[in-house]
Order: sequence, then C-alpha cells, then structure tokens
Amino acid sequence: MPAAPAHVLVSLAQDVLARGERLWVREASASMLPLVRPGDELLLAPLGGRRIGAGTLIAYERDAELVIHRVVAASGSGVVTKGDALASPDPLVPWERVVARVVALRGLAGRLVNLEAFPWPLLDRWLGAVASLASGLRLGERPSSPWRRLAWKALRVPFYLARLVLR
Repeated sequence: MPAAPAHVLVSLAQDVLARGERLWVREASASMLPLVRPGDELLLAPLGGRRIGAGTLIAYERDAELVIHRVVAASGSGVVTKGDALASPDPLVPWERVVARVVALRGLAGRLVNLEAFPWPLLDRWLGAVASLASGLRLGERPSSPWRRLAWKALRVPFYLARLVLR
C-alpha cells in the first residue's frame, strides 16, 4: 500500500487534535538530532490554551507537511522555531500554522519519555535558550574561524547531554 500524501497526514493530524485527542507521529528528518532521531515516535497533543514558550517542541504545518522543531521565541503573531541540528531559525510561523505540542517521545528502543514530567520542562527551557543563543550568534553558518567552529560545537553539547537522559 503506498504512503499517504503529506497533505492528507496534516489534515488527519489537525482533525484528530481538533477533537482534543492525541496522536503519535514518526519523525522523518534529522533536523532535531541528537535529541529526536529519524524513526523516533512523538506524541502530539492539542495546544489547549497552554503557554507555548522558548524550548517547547511543537509541530507546525509547512508546505503541507508536519515539521517538528523547538520554539526559540514566541510573540503575539507567532513563533520562531529551529531544528536542534540546524544553524539558522525558521521564518516566523504564524499561530494558525501551529498544529500541536510534543508531549512525549518514544525512541527506537521503545523507551517512553514524558516531556511534561520533571526534568523535561526545565531541560526544554534550557535547550531553547541554547538554541536561541546559537541562532543569534549565527555560529553554524560557515564558521570562518576556529573559535566560531569551537563555539558551535560547544553549544551542541547540551543537546547530546539531553539525549543521554533519554537512555
């Protein structure tokens, strides 16, 4: 059986979440490495009036596909997100494109991690601050000096440490 087109999956996710239900999806890209790996499953939950701030993992619709990225800044008009493995943030995502928040993660080994339980809310805020710092300094964009390369690598360390907590 062929895979469903991406726009059908986005519509399905929006319908399920609009009913107040949760939905498991599988990560397909490497943009959230090392914390979220391709093949990991993510539990999406409706926004439900919850505050979405820096560090929160969200799913949003872009070009008829679901994108899972970390919020680095939020405002009245939308959110700025960034993949943990990416150097630059995404353009502003209007609130109407935000589909859900990510509340749990299940790795390929099957371990379930509740991202709403301690210590994850604190870790997510910390990782959001690190992601914001990295994107603000533009350290990953063709680092021209050894110091910029070293700074980029140093700012990646917290994401690898967070991944160790998942094991």
